[in-house]
Amino acid sequence: MLAAWFGLSRRSAAPPPVTEQLSIALPQAPHAGLIHLADAKGLFQAYGLSVTVLPQIHGKAALAEVLRGGADLAASADVPLVIEVLKDAPLSIVTTVATASNELAVLARRDRAINSPADLQQRRVGVTLGTSGEYFLWAFMVRHRLAPQSLVLVDLPPGRLVAALRDGSVDAIAAWQPVRHEAEQALSSVIASFTAPDAYAQKYAVVGRSDFLTSRGEALRRLMRALLEAEHFAETEPLEAKRLLASRLKLSPDALEPAWQALDLGVDQQQDQLITLEDVATWAMARGYVPAQPMPNFLAHLNLDALQAVRPGRVTVVR
Repeated sequence: MLAAWFGLSRRSAAPPPVTEQLSIALPQAPHAGLIHLADAKGLFQAYGLSVTVLPQIHGKAALAEVLRGGADLAASADVPLVIEVLKDAPLSIVTTVATASNELAVLARRDRAINSPADLQQRRVGVTLGTSGEYFLWAFMVRHRLAPQSLVLVDLPPGRLVAALRDGSVDAIAAWQPVRHEAEQALSSVIASFTAPDAYAQKYAVVGRSDFLTSRGEALRRLMRALLEAEHFAETEPLEAKRLLASRLKLSPDALEPAWQALDLGVDQQQDQLITLEDVATWAMARGYVPAQPMPNFLAHLNLDALQAVRPGRVTVVR
């Protein structure tokens, strides 16, 4: 009798879920902290995901990896995403994972007689073109009433910004964390840090090809659960989360701290991101990254289904 019951219970038990495979092009940056934490804590595996992480230098490079077919998903700021959408790339956001409104800064050399934003006119400013760093620089110039053509922009990858400022090949840089912290530490009193609080509400998102997102609903729902658990971990155990993320990014705790304080790490799809996407699109067309064109419907580039299924309260987008 016991054997018969045991056999029945074995046959009635649900089979273990099939592991879903995903690859994520992941910048080595605090903005993608929830993804790094989910991977480091084994949360992807806990939710039946086998995730291959493909390290990238920034979100623009991560998006390029998705577009050439080397990754399923990318973590990216909104600026490179908008530029690619305006070029007809079939990309959609499955969730945002971080926001920041006062993280970026323009860092200038005081020994070049730069003591105020006005002193930046006709100076060489290092920035990674086509990224949130450049968009912030434009918003900064608007905030401080500087004409866009009054600065000489020098395109540099994030890893070269501090060195260029140190060796004097540029007079200033526009940088996000932790590059900003590195520059402030490296040049100390020589540096003047200029900000434009709330001029740009930067969004960092998980992005994929629209057809891929539509076809992989189960994998994306598991991804949302893992990221939400990583968010809970960051909120309830911040010291351990910071230690783990700093180790993952090969940063000292002191180098990570400014980014940790500036970023709001959270999983959501908010209505206000549509305004930001349209603002960035207007800038991208004015900047000449894409031809002038009608404003796209960015709602069509939000894949809301996965997060709506898992945590509907985190989706405020009106459909």
